[in-house]
Amino acid sequence: MISKENWEEFFEGYYIYKCAVATKNHFYFVLLEFVEQNDTAPRKRLISIVLADDDQEILCAEYDAEYFDLARLTSVKHPEQQAVMVALDGDVAVMNSEYSGFEDSIPRGKPGSPLATSATAVASIDGYAYVVGAWRSVCRRIAPGQWETLADHSLPAPEKNKFGRANQGFNVIAGFSASDMYAGGGEGDLWHYDGERWSQCQLPTNMYIETICCAGDGCVYVGLQSGSIMKGRHLKWDLIHKGNMTLPFQDMAWLQNRVWCTSDYGIWTIENGKLIEPALSAEVRACAGNLSVGDGVMLIAGMYGATVFDGSRWTPLCSALQ
Repeated sequence: MISKENWEEFFEGYYIYKCAVATKNHFYFVLLEFVEQNDTAPRKRLISIVLADDDQEILCAEYDAEYFDLARLTSVKHPEQQAVMVALDGDVAVMNSEYSGFEDSIPRGKPGSPLATSATAVASIDGYAYVVGAWRSVCRRIAPGQWETLADHSLPAPEKNKFGRANQGFNVIAGFSASDMYAGGGEGDLWHYDGERWSQCQLPTNMYIETICCAGDGCVYVGLQSGSIMKGRHLKWDLIHKGNMTLPFQDMAWLQNRVWCTSDYGIWTIENGKLIEPALSAEVRACAGNLSVGDGVMLIAGMYGATVFDGSRWTPLCSALQ
């Protein structure tokens, strides 16, 4: 567990908003400050923590309230191992165990720019950072401060409705590899990329796409609004769970021959095509919110702390209740 001294210095007064695994003993967190008034923007912290048997190396970068609104986080291997944090407006910060800093924002708003308007998600695929956004924007970070668009002529911009808005656009991206990716959002707006061109998946729903997991069983699991789940690949899709939750799943990931799902309300798994709530301790369930898988471990983190699962044992990292 993170020491009481480190908890008080770096985590107290903040809660875990996003998390990412670098290695089985190196983790990243985005923290948001607790604020008493809803109209007050919180300060943010980006944390790197390396846990060893007899030591804890922590690096913390703090950002004022006006920066990194709705920040998204991932851990990448290329061009070097580090965390990449991307804000809604395309601002970028990076961190490893020894360094933190800003990079040039992702260009947006002009024809051919990596982003049309906003950045809604960031993910690591084949070790590189990919970002998606409104109006079916897709881009990849190829070097520090350099992003290339993947939204070519095979990925048309969505049509505007009578209000000048679109009911399509990307909220999430995931992939088996750089030549086998899925991006989705909007009203059942799901697309597949084979490394050269995009093709639309005819998802039999108009529900909003919230999460995507490219699983180890070769299937793609799509988390929809209200916690509904579709399973399939390319042109064949089936609704395997009809949800009635207040919140959709925030993250879905594959570990130990099953899909894990989480939101602020709990932790679930998908086994044999069915969504179940596994028997977990109250200490583990209290960490519900976000999850990240890497290097053979799964990190679950949320409002009340963080815990790591290595396939056989849950190890608490920190708890707001300690």
